[in-house]
Amino acid sequence: MNDLIAQLIGEYPLAAVSGLSTADGMPVHLPLILEPSGQPSDLSHARLIGHMARRTLTIPPEAEPIAVKVMFSGPQGYVSPEVVGDRGWIPTWNYARVWARGALNFSENLTGSGLELLVDAMEKARAKPWRISESGPRAEALKKHIIGFEITNLTFRPSFKLGQGETPAVFDKIVSDHPDRDLARWMRLHAASASSVQVLQENPA
Repeated sequence: MNDLIAQLIGEYPLAAVSGLSTADGMPVHLPLILEPSGQPSDLSHARLIGHMARRTLTIPPEAEPIAVKVMFSGPQGYVSPEVVGDRGWIPTWNYARVWARGALNFSENLTGSGLELLVDAMEKARAKPWRISESGPRAEALKKHIIGFEITNLTFRPSFKLGQGETPAVFDKIVSDHPDRDLARWMRLHAASASSVQVLQENPA
């Protein structure tokens, strides 16, 4: 399951962060990068790295660690009986979410490196990845208005409703015919992960 958590955060890095002292008290949407402690499946000492605008804050960056909640939203969508091909079937809503709790610490040292980490992660699949250095002095000017942070002491709670409990025939029909192909892909990923866990439980080393 940790592999799926890491993959969802990697594919959908824009998170809603609650607990920061902002002017309106609402969650702040920020792109976050997950740094596992070792292998991608080892999240025991992982951290989330991001940055935010200084003007958004109503607390000094040097304050004590802040307890925050974070939600990553993956694919989601309505599943109609039309997709299943059975008018007697009850419609449902499938989704993939990951919640996390942790302690947020601001760090001037992460302002520059955090930006580079985010850009590298977003650009890596391109034929000619863009680098911050290409922007010249504009990036240095930008850094004066933001501050980096890390979220540590993380606990994760995945919330995946991706066809569990459906009959194999219905599951396959949804995966085959649902118009949201990303949702269908995540149904396959989740099913494969669940099968792998079951095999390990049945055949422990």
